[in-house]
Amino acid sequence: MNFKLGAAAALALATALGGCVSINVNEADEKVDVAPMPSALVGTWDVSLYSDPNAEPSKTEFVVTEVTAGTFKGTFYGSEIQNGRYTIKGNEIVFAGRTADLSGAYWHSGRMRANSVIQGQTLSDGRNFLMAWTARRKR
Repeated sequence: MNFKLGAAAALALATALGGCVSINVNEADEKVDVAPMPSALVGTWDVSLYSDPNAEPSKTEFVVTEVTAGTFKGTFYGSEIQNGRYTIKGNEIVFAGRTADLSGAYWHSGRMRANSVIQGQTLSDGRNFLMAWTARRKR
């Protein structure tokens, strides 16, 4: 996202957002780029899973307990996330990891912008589906 405001206003915005965003000010063209910090992933997220376009979404939680240099730990749908990885691409955090149950592995990935909404998808080879989902921080 791009905004036109000065450095003081950008600092106030970063403070108001709890330090979970990175704000870059380009004084030459008065643009401010807002991107989430990796720590913005930490917390509990309400997930809406869209398995059928004609039905209400099912619900679960995505919980991120720890974020370190390029990795994260947590659970999705109550299962521990293995090999959780993230990177920053422009103004987004892009992440992926896998969980498993008796039917096999589930591959989860998503993108989060500074608005703290995650758009994701889960692939299951064992249950033969690809499911879109969205997540919002639990209040």
